[in-house]
Amino acid sequence: MQLSVYVVTDLSDWPLARRSGAVLVADQAAEGWARQISLPPPSPFRKVHGAGCSCCSREGLSVTMAQLFQDRILGVGQPFSTVVLLVKTDERPEVLALLEQDVLVRARYRVHG
Repeated sequence: MQLSVYVVTDLSDWPLARRSGAVLVADQAAEGWARQISLPPPSPFRKVHGAGCSCCSREGLSVTMAQLFQDRILGVGQPFSTVVLLVKTDERPEVLALLEQDVLVRARYRVHG
């Protein structure tokens, strides 16, 4: 089973009726979502300890996506089938690349740019 993840720069395509089955990952509040979460800040140790270090090897977004998938499988919280990532326009290419490069994210989610 794969969930869908959309990387967007605004929420105009997400009316209230569409939000009830989706999780919003954003730093701003919005109404009507099954759940809303903020991304954790980047680790201050990122890429300091070396390859394979658990605190340096995964981005906060990857960890968040893994937790959301686990929550969905275990039935934690309100059911959802879609994740919406709200990002700034200049961050979008980097976020899409991160999602496409993460093997676990690609296995669990269909990424829609």
